[in-house]
Parts: sequence; C-alpha cells; structure tokens
Amino acid sequence: MSIDTLDHTDYSNSEGIFKDFKPNLSDKYQRIFSSISNQLFDKHPGLPRTEFIDQEIKIYNEMLAKDEKNIELIKLITIFSVLRDLLIQGWRIKKSKKDTLMLAPPPLDDNKNKIFNRKKLQKERNIQLKVPSIIKFINNMEKNKVFKGNEINITNLIGDKNTLISSINELKNYDITYEREKISKEAIKPYIQLVTNERCELTGYKLREIWRYFRYTWSIPYKSTPGRNQFYIVRDAAQSYHPIIGIFALGNSVLHLTKRDNYIGWTLESIKESLSKKTKIIEYEEIKSGDFNIRNKVQYSKSLETEEEYNIRINTESKEILSLLTDFIESAIREISIEGLIDQNELENPTKEVVEKLNNITIELQKKQFNNKRSPNEKLDWKKESNSSLFKKKRSQELSRLLEAKMVYLKTKDLSDSETEIINRLVKYKNGKYINIALQANRKRKIGSNVMEIIVCGAIPPYNEILGGKLVSMLACSPLVVKQYNDKYSHHVSEIASRMKGEEVVRDSRLAYLGTTSLYQSGSSQYNRIKIPTKSGRIEYKKLGETEGFGSVFFSNQTSSFISKMLEELEGGRKINNVFGEGTSPRMRLMRNGLAALGISEEFTKHHTKRIVFGIELASNSLEFLQGKTEKLDYYMSLEDASVKTEEIIDFWKKRWFLKRIETVDIINRLNKFEKRSLKVSLFN
Repeated sequence: MSIDTLDHTDYSNSEGIFKDFKPNLSDKYQRIFSSISNQLFDKHPGLPRTEFIDQEIKIYNEMLAKDEKNIELIKLITIFSVLRDLLIQGWRIKKSKKDTLMLAPPPLDDNKNKIFNRKKLQKERNIQLKVPSIIKFINNMEKNKVFKGNEINITNLIGDKNTLISSINELKNYDITYEREKISKEAIKPYIQLVTNERCELTGYKLREIWRYFRYTWSIPYKSTPGRNQFYIVRDAAQSYHPIIGIFALGNSVLHLTKRDNYIGWTLESIKESLSKKTKIIEYEEIKSGDFNIRNKVQYSKSLETEEEYNIRINTESKEILSLLTDFIESAIREISIEGLIDQNELENPTKEVVEKLNNITIELQKKQFNNKRSPNEKLDWKKESNSSLFKKKRSQELSRLLEAKMVYLKTKDLSDSETEIINRLVKYKNGKYINIALQANRKRKIGSNVMEIIVCGAIPPYNEILGGKLVSMLACSPLVVKQYNDKYSHHVSEIASRMKGEEVVRDSRLAYLGTTSLYQSGSSQYNRIKIPTKSGRIEYKKLGETEGFGSVFFSNQTSSFISKMLEELEGGRKINNVFGEGTSPRMRLMRNGLAALGISEEFTKHHTKRIVFGIELASNSLEFLQGKTEKLDYYMSLEDASVKTEEIIDFWKKRWFLKRIETVDIINRLNKFEKRSLKVSLFN
C-alpha cells in the first residue's frame, strides 16, 4: 500500500493501537475539521489523502490572509498540516464509533523496512526541494559555467565510473598482494577537505555550496543545526576535478541518550552497576533426567570476586564516587553568577528558604521569557547578557537544583559513618535524584565541549559501490579531524557558560568521543565492523544498543512555521527563538508545545523507529576523562602527525575493504549501471 493513499483495511479488531486525533477547537472550527476528516474516507480509492489535505490548507491559508489574527483558523490550518505529515509518515486512520478521527503508527514491519522508511523521508525531502530559494540554488549549481577556461558544471564533481572501472580492471591483473596494494595507491587517492567559506580551486564553487548540494542527494531532509558544527568533503585526487567520494559532518550531541549515557557512566544506573558485586553469567546445556536426548539451557550467575575483595573495592570506589559527585556540584555552582539572586552567605549556607526564593524568581522570570533575541556579533557584555530575563531565569533555576543537592549531600554526610554508607543513602533517597543532579552537571560540562555527534556521514555514488561509506565513516574519527576540532575550539568562548557566569568562560574543548545513530532499525552497513588498529588499541564503532523515541525530522518546515505562528498568537510572543540558552532541540520543543496547545498527544511525535546507537572512543581513556576521573587524554592516534596518521587510515581502508570489495561482488557490472544524471537534484521528485 502506498504510504499516502486511502487505506480501506479493516481495523475493527485493533482498537488499542489507535489514538484519538481530536484537537481543541471552537465548535465552529471543530465542525469544519470533522467535515473534512470525513471526506478523507469518502474519496475514491487511490486518491492521495495528502493531496486533498494540501488543497484544504491552501484554501484556508488564503482565508487567513484576510483575517491574520483569527487564532482558531490558524489552529485549524496547523492541524491539517500536522495530519498531512503524519499520513506521509505512514500513520493509518479510521473512524471511531463516535465518528471521530483516530490514528495509529505505521505497522512495525514497515518501520523495519529500509525502503518504506526511505520513502517517508524522501517525501519530506522532495517537499523541501520545491522551496523557491532551494530551487534557485540547485539550478545555479547545475548550470554550465566557465572556470579557468573550461566549461564545467556540478557533474564534474561526481566520480567518473569509467575511470574507476579502468583502475579496478588494472588491479585485477595483479595476483600478488604487494603489487595490488601498490597499484591501489594510484587507483583512488582519498583526502579530507574541511568545508570553509573558501572556493574550490578546481571548480570555483564555494566549498559550502558543494557540501550543501550533495547533502540534498540524501533521502533525509536537510535541516541546519545550531551550535558547534564541522563539515567535511572527502575527495578523490586520482580523477580530474577531484570528485566527491562522500561527505560527513560533526554537530552537537543530544543532551540525553540513555544507551550512551549508561555506557559512558553518566547515569545513576551506571553508579549502581559499579557498586554491585562483579558477576558473570554462565550458560550451559544439561540433559533432562529420564528423558532421551532432551537438553535444557541452564544459566547461573558466578561471582568474580570474594566478599573481602568486594568490600575493599566498594570502599575505594565509594570514596572516589563521592569525591567526584561533590566536585561536580561545587564546580557547577562556581560557574553561576549569583548577582540579583542571592547573597554570598546564602550561597555558602543554603537552606530550604534559599531554594524556595530561587524557585519563586524562576517562576516570575518564566512569564517574561518572550521574543528572546540573538545578541549582535560585536563583543558581548557577558554581565549584561547574564542579567537578561532568559539567563537570570536559567541561573536561578540551576542554582536552586544545585544548592538543594548540596544541602542533601551535607546532611547525608552528617548522618553517615563511611563513604559507602553515604553513597548507599544517596542512591536510595528519592530514587537517587541528587546523584543525578551531580552527574548531569558533569555531563553538561563535557557534552558541549568534548563530545560530538556524526550528524551526516556517507558516500556519494559511484563511490558507494566500492564501500566509500566505510572510508568516510573511518575518516570522521581520524586524527586530522580531531586536531582541527581541538584547534578550532581550544580558545572558543562558551556562550551559554559565559552568560551563566557573567564573564568570559573558555571550556576544555578536546574531542574525546563521537556518537552517531543508524537511520534505520536494520542498522547501517557502513558502520558495521569498523575497527581501526592502533598501537594502543583500536578505534571502533561500538554498538551500544537500540533506541526509539520522539523526533521532529518527519514534520515539514511548513508545519513548524504554522505552529510557530500559532504559539506566538496564543502566548503573546515567541518563547522558542532558536537562540542559545532557551534549551536543547528548539524544533522538538516547538512541536511538543504546539501539539499540547492543540490538545494533541505527544505520542504523535514518536517516530516508532528503533535505531542503533554507536559510540566511538577516540582515546584509550575517553571514558575516564568523560567521567571526570582524569584531565589527561591518551589519544589512540597521535595528533602531532595527524596528516600522516590519517593517511594510514586511508591505506588500511584500501587493504581491508576496497581490495576485498572488488573481488567479492560484480563491481564492474554495478558501476556500469550508474549514470551521473541520476544524481542531479533537479531531477528528483
């Protein structure tokens, strides 16, 4: 079944998976919504529902132009836009017994299907490609131009399959491994290029425009992300114009990701695990007594340490954990200005009254948090920024949490005889709330500076056929990338931390860890089995588990725009302005607030697609560094000779993946099927 056509499947026995989609509208507009909803079921089979809804959006949007302040009309249009996006995602609809609209997420089998998910994403991507400014950009990139006396266009940056085929055929003529490895150095010559505002010396295109154009070839829509970003192109010097092998980008990591946080040691669960006795699960088979050749699987837990060994370890670790937690809280308090909130005595001797005072300030300032503006580019007055309503609210809110945690720590210490007892009390008290506050303080400090996410990563055809995706993935964690990040941000002023402290703050910005997630539940072949050997260990993409949750990527820019306009009218101003300090994931918060205002469950932002979480440790002691146990980073690959070490990664890729690939599949036939024309973005849709 098409994901945007009428579905006449009988869902009478699947009531539980369907949720009411009944927005809060005035009687007049509720009747309009119900009438149009019913028409979705009246159309003849095969007519796209999304096309019908788009027509209705257009009609009511024209009405809105004549009545711009009609909040109920804005809400109605927003509802239609949300509904259309959900149908594009494959959500199913039916009528309830009361004749209201009900929706259910796509079947689980569909969510496991790469083709189905790719089509969902491509629909939003294709909508994006119809935006006039994007059409203009694409047309400019694809039209012919003269550069250094040669007529070129963007296809000159797409790899030539015939050159690749010729090189591969030459490689196949050599049986000796040494000779093949030697020839492979000329067959393909990858290198990394950091994207800047500079122009490509070979084509005259701006590097940012090259990256952006090829990003539009992805199935997932392109959305810019605030904060720290680094964009890269991987190119092939073995061909004219150095075509694009692939692209990748690093961006800020999400603040909360359970699988990652447990692995690193940033959660209460990780603390509990470290305090538990070390055991190993033993599994074996046994033949059931009295039965012929019937085997049962049996498992038991075997202790890996004696009671004495356990007590010695726990005493040591409890002392270390308590010291770290205390330091996290004190360090976080020192980084917050108390100006206009409390005095020094209240800071040093917190009480319930002090915490209550801060909470009241937070509530009052929350009411004033509208239309936050980005600060101008000139030198900022951090003290002034710190006293804006947004950051004064953030300071009072954070101080109240930290001082309350400090009070609990001091009280627990007075009631306990040992560090082990203190930790055990804190773990049990309010489900470890105050341990979590301390751990979050450390995580906030580290995640914004020492951890990044691989937000884009992949090969551009025809290089995908020779496992260019694995090469790009390996280069994303190369020492050259790490060094460029460290150099760029080593003197970078942390905007949020500076506003919180009221003075300039420069954080330690050495990159220690990279994370990423697969786009599909079935995983990502380009990340699988990536293990780069080094003298002190190996850099690898470790699978940390699966996750599914809430997301905004499937909602169109048009829907976001409608929601923003609606909230601005409802709240008398803009609370979400995409400025530093308002909170993480402004787009997701916008969707949540918008759906709440419409009376629609947050359940409809759940993407229901499990994804594999990967983690890459860049140093042998990355975890200890991120846990706050050490200030030193022992990188797997030296940053002093980063370019040489990065070349070693490229050579390793050629031996491990490229040379094997050309023998294990009919690579020539695959390359012959590729046409440059298929990558022209203007031909998509």
